[in-house]
Amino acid sequence: MTIKYNLDELLDIMWSFYTVSGIRFILFDADFKKILAYPANECAFCTLMRRYEKTAEKCLQSDKKSLLECRNHDGPILYKCHAGLVEAALALKENDTIIGYLMFGQVTDNKSKDEVVKKLCSYCESHGIFDSAIKESAEKINYMDDSQIIAAAKVMEACTSYIVLKELITPESDKLLSEAKKYIDTNISNEIEIYDICKKLKISRTRLYDIFKKEFDVGVAEYIRKQRMQKAKELLKATNIPIWEIAQKVGFSDYTYFGRVYKKFYGKSPREYRK
Repeated sequence: MTIKYNLDELLDIMWSFYTVSGIRFILFDADFKKILAYPANECAFCTLMRRYEKTAEKCLQSDKKSLLECRNHDGPILYKCHAGLVEAALALKENDTIIGYLMFGQVTDNKSKDEVVKKLCSYCESHGIFDSAIKESAEKINYMDDSQIIAAAKVMEACTSYIVLKELITPESDKLLSEAKKYIDTNISNEIEIYDICKKLKISRTRLYDIFKKEFDVGVAEYIRKQRMQKAKELLKATNIPIWEIAQKVGFSDYTYFGRVYKKFYGKSPREYRK
């Protein structure tokens, strides 16, 4: 699925989150590819971790594992990365379809800076990393207590609701329109509910209406009526099928009502048009 991102507004939200929390905010797409982050660069320690092959691979595995895990949660998950730093992840969903992920990190919940530095230096040494910059970068990692971390996770969840509500991340309209039209054409002889189209495409009613209004300058229900009438017109012109049967083929169980709707559209009854 092709996704459209309102990067300017998303970046503004990330900036706001970072300004009040001091925590880096990252957006991934549904395939775990990083789309946007604020600040753009990782903290000094994480930058070092990704400089070395062994720990870089562990960083990638840790990110993917957390994003996979949060798919099955309605809210954010809190966890520690492979190096023991605290992070949080949350799936962005639209009608149960995952359209991306949010993540924040990295902070420590250990109040003792000396212990944090010692543990991180020891961790790096266990992977054969003896970089002189490790100690200094570890000292810069922010400390947050449990209540602050939980509060930040709740703010991130609120950001998610805002992103979905404002449709800052949405599936591309062209593909959705094509799928909606295909669904309508396939089911033209049946009763078509707007809810069923939304469920099939996994989008909101508002989003579906906006797509049709932009493309055809009519709502979805009016578009369906026009398609039914167009199909009926084609059948009346090209076949000898009884009119009552044509009515059924275009989704009208009431033959009389079909006649009234057809006349309203074309100025003639189905029988008059066929003659």
